Amino acid sequence: MELSGIIEAIENARSGREPAVEFIRRAGMRGERPGVFASSFNPLTLAHMELMRRAAIAFSLDETLALAGIANADKEGYDARLEDRLRMLDLAFENAPRTSVCLSSHAYFVDVLDALLRIYPEKTDLHFIVGFDTFERVLDREDKYTRRYHKEFKGREQALDHLLTHSRLIVAGRKGAGEAEVRALLAGEPERVAGRILYLDFPAHLAERSATEVRALARAGAPVDGLVPPAVARYIQERGLYKKLC
Repeated sequence: MELSGIIEAIENARSGREPAVEFIRRAGMRGERPGVFASSFNPLTLAHMELMRRAAIAFSLDETLALAGIANADKEGYDARLEDRLRMLDLAFENAPRTSVCLSSHAYFVDVLDALLRIYPEKTDLHFIVGFDTFERVLDREDKYTRRYHKEFKGREQALDHLLTHSRLIVAGRKGAGEAEVRALLAGEPERVAGRILYLDFPAHLAERSATEVRALARAGAPVDGLVPPAVARYIQERGLYKKLC
């Protein structure tokens, strides 16, 4: 998509009050089992792509949504503009027929879910792909986030019920936090919650590669090849991204 189209999608996502998802690139191949990987993609890394690929294979996902957001649950500032991050996603997945690139107006999964339920057929089996830290935030044991959701809930338990009635979570492990740690976090949760959580083993050396590392290298003028897709590396270099804060 041209930059003008991306800017229009951003404006559309910002214009409404209800949660909305705008497609920058729609997968040519779709089915009843889409996976949603939400991130700031600042920038997209090869580790992100590998996580999406492994989740799709392990759980037979028909389509994977790379979902960026107007806002993030726990971040306020970024080193690259939203339109640049979306453009990098679009370039990276240009030849990926099973990957959609999307933009969400709202940050939280319960709100993203409601937007997706208006787009996908009723019988769609949605899967959110998350890392261990995000999984902890979704469980929200201290009930820090319920009041921030667009949809009103009486508490974290009701919000979790809503989310996991209509979707599943695929939780990727990281160094020091594997399946045993995921199951330990679920101790005390009802079976209707725990039974909707799936575990994905993910190599520690990949989980440790981060967008933070990419930004630090780019800021120092070092190459980022091997950490991001070639199209993203070229875009970062051509635009001089991450040289300074936006």
